[in-house]
Amino acid sequence: MNLSWSRLARLSRKELRETLRDRRTILTLVMMPLLVYPLLSMAMNRFLISSAGPGTNGFVIGVDTEQESNWLQSLLHDPRSHPPESILAASGGELAEFQVVIAPEGNADQALLDNELDAAAHLAISEGDPSSIRITAFAGDQASESARRILIERLHWLKLQDAEGILKRIVPEFTSYDVTTTEIGEPQSGNVLASIIPLVLVLMTITGAVYPAIDLTAGERERGTMEALIASPVPRWWLLLAKYIAVVSVALLTAVANLGAMFATLSLTGLMSTLVGEGGGMGLKEMGYIFLLLVLFSAFFAAVLLSLTSFARSFKEAQAYLIPIMLLALAPAILSLMPGVGLTGPLAVAPLLNIVLLAREILEGDVHPLGACVAVVSTLLYAAGALAIAAKLFGSDAVTRTSDQSIGSLFRRPTIATPRPSIGEAGMVIALLLPASFVVSNALMQWIRRQGGEINVPWQLTLNAISLIATFGLIPLLATVLGRHEFASTYRLRRANVGFYLGAAVMSLGAWAFAYEALVLADEWKLALLNEDQIERTRGLLEKWKTISPVLLVTTMAFVPAVIEELCFRGYLFSAFRTVLRPWHTILATAVLFGLFHVFVGSTLLIERFIPTTLLGIALGWIAYRSGSVLPGMLMHFLHNGMLELVARYHDQLAFLGSETEGNRHLPPLWIAIAGGCLLIGIAIIHFCPRTERPEAMADLSQA
Repeated sequence: MNLSWSRLARLSRKELRETLRDRRTILTLVMMPLLVYPLLSMAMNRFLISSAGPGTNGFVIGVDTEQESNWLQSLLHDPRSHPPESILAASGGELAEFQVVIAPEGNADQALLDNELDAAAHLAISEGDPSSIRITAFAGDQASESARRILIERLHWLKLQDAEGILKRIVPEFTSYDVTTTEIGEPQSGNVLASIIPLVLVLMTITGAVYPAIDLTAGERERGTMEALIASPVPRWWLLLAKYIAVVSVALLTAVANLGAMFATLSLTGLMSTLVGEGGGMGLKEMGYIFLLLVLFSAFFAAVLLSLTSFARSFKEAQAYLIPIMLLALAPAILSLMPGVGLTGPLAVAPLLNIVLLAREILEGDVHPLGACVAVVSTLLYAAGALAIAAKLFGSDAVTRTSDQSIGSLFRRPTIATPRPSIGEAGMVIALLLPASFVVSNALMQWIRRQGGEINVPWQLTLNAISLIATFGLIPLLATVLGRHEFASTYRLRRANVGFYLGAAVMSLGAWAFAYEALVLADEWKLALLNEDQIERTRGLLEKWKTISPVLLVTTMAFVPAVIEELCFRGYLFSAFRTVLRPWHTILATAVLFGLFHVFVGSTLLIERFIPTTLLGIALGWIAYRSGSVLPGMLMHFLHNGMLELVARYHDQLAFLGSETEGNRHLPPLWIAIAGGCLLIGIAIIHFCPRTERPEAMADLSQA
């Protein structure tokens, strides 16, 4: 059936209109923001007032009599009760003010209970002088307890000055020591309360997406309209995509309403600077960034909701499925409120938490590029994986009202083996690869650093190879086994014409040189985002590589990556993408993914590697398509990496090539010319080598 984007748009508008007709959606979309944010602002104002310091006229201290008032004021006005300048500077530089009043009916304690005072003071006066002072605060009230603490400190400073004066008159040679204060480190930008803004926005976006997701899946099953919809002459994938667009649209409308209501409330109540701190803000630029993050999160969470509600037979059953998800979403949301939690390490790939932390960094004006990129890319992959799950469920008999399947059927192995994975299964694998590789590589690096110098370089390279096998090798393998796919066709393990091996080997003789020059130029042009410390560590590691066995270096840095990465990208993912994409679309998609996964290396963002690695991925994908096998590309990948590593190791020994290499990181021009010729010859060999047609996906029938 010939489908068009206009037909998809009509299906999406139809689903969206049906959703917006329901009054419950309008209530969530419009009324909730109008009611919630004014109430939250009033509660926040009350919290800030109760937890703040003195008011505009200072702390209000109540006493019972006028004599007590006169004495307390004289003590507080005495300059000797003021702390030293160094101590005052450490407390913000401002001296707290006190307003002493006589309590109504001469009962300061009762006035304190009536919330008319910050603290109550009782002075016992004998023979015209105070002999004792008792200060009372309201239990649990932060402002009252602060007033009591500061008042006690002021009175103790006065007593200390009196004692020192008396001691100096008795012992003239007595000297005291001075106390000074200083600060080191960078001040924390913003306030932890800035987390409340993105947290509330994310939770309200979730709330807006829940009802449409239930109504468009379980609701239709309960009403008995799902069977008629599935029987319509429209592919199920397009029906699901239309419902997905409708859910995402409602979620975004809810996010826009909440974002506008929050911005207006914070601006009108003056809470903006209090929540985001000095130097932060929520202007149009920050609102735009947060909105884009909410777009990502809405896309991810809408797919999660659709995948879960597709199993429900009724509205109530769908609610039962989603309640645990809502509760689970609260855990990372609450964790983001904790001070010291940043967008680093595994938190950068934690769903929901990474979006909240990134939004907080945007508001505070302190965004870390690596954490931000990892958070955005991982959320996109999670969205693709969740949508792939939803597509698998929506395309099965689990969508029919009389189905006896449950959510557990998602994890059952198929009874019939298939030649290759589906695009949905590939999406789930991609969604798992980034967080798994990020967590494993960072955990390995942290463990090596904690060991100090006990782990030598050969062991480090070996552990890196094992982590590569555990992520890019094991995850696709488990997906292949659980999906009951044939290994030979899934990984494209077929024999190829010997000409393809020859062409791949000749291409590798030229491709490595251009990749090497690209990395050198990126370093010289300051395109790398490494700081000086990371650059020094990298140079130190390269120096250590010169002392280890070249066999180990080539095995861990060339052979293992060539085998594992080719089986993953040009094997599993390539065969899955070929079921729905044209050849060159498949080549480009796998090449871009190949380049992206090489950008995230441990805790470092190596953007300069994206272009050369993507170009290498295009060459490897073209070889895999022309040969119909993953093996020739595996050979080119191995030779390419091996020569790069060997040139880096033996660069100092290349002086015999001429003075051009001495003190120069670039390859000699003759090498570049020879490499360019080898690359062109290899391309020609592969192009003219006869390609054997093999039954793949239907997309193979189209031209390359």
